[in-house]
Amino acid sequence: MKRISLILTVLLISTFMLVACSDDKDEAKESDNNVVNEENNDENDKNNAEKDDDSKDNDDDSDKSSSEIITEDQLDLKLGDTGKFDTTLGTYEMTVMSAKLLDSEFEGIESQLDRFILLDIKVKNTSNNDLKLDDIMASIEITEDLEGSGFGDSSGAFDSIEELTGEIKPGEEIFGQFITEVYDSDVYYFREGPGVVAAGWSNQVIWTIPADEAK
Repeated sequence: MKRISLILTVLLISTFMLVACSDDKDEAKESDNNVVNEENNDENDKNNAEKDDDSKDNDDDSDKSSSEIITEDQLDLKLGDTGKFDTTLGTYEMTVMSAKLLDSEFEGIESQLDRFILLDIKVKNTSNNDLKLDDIMASIEITEDLEGSGFGDSSGAFDSIEELTGEIKPGEEIFGQFITEVYDSDVYYFREGPGVVAAGWSNQVIWTIPADEAK
């Protein structure tokens, strides 16, 4: 009888030990799972945060690469007036100080049209970055007909003309000249090229120059 009681006692103790070990393993497994889940959640949160930062950076880059034209057109400026340009290059101001109609020949070069016209102008960089004057001047033209084509700057062909070239820094003002050949007309228009405006790269700025003021 004692022997049977001993056997039963041993069996009970063994059963309790197996149950306890099983519980410990389950708890350890659950703890490990919780740790893995927490690590996965942390990694997902990190990835999501990085994606948000990348998305924000891309948005910022997109904002920097696109330039919204907000300055109004100025269509009836006169000699002495300052026009404000809002372009994809940056913002700048241009003042047409004077204009002069020249003969059909200037410095040994014959006009292919009727004569030459010479403008004295000033450019001021109002943006936060350096601007290339060559790009600015390449978009400007003179025409006697607003519905027709215009004629660009030819200052580089003449030794005595103060060509606007190189870079202009923020806040800097530079004086120079614009010269081109034109037809005889009672009035001339100095303007931003219509193609540039139509493409959304600039607002339109136009100076009206009567021939009798271009002396």
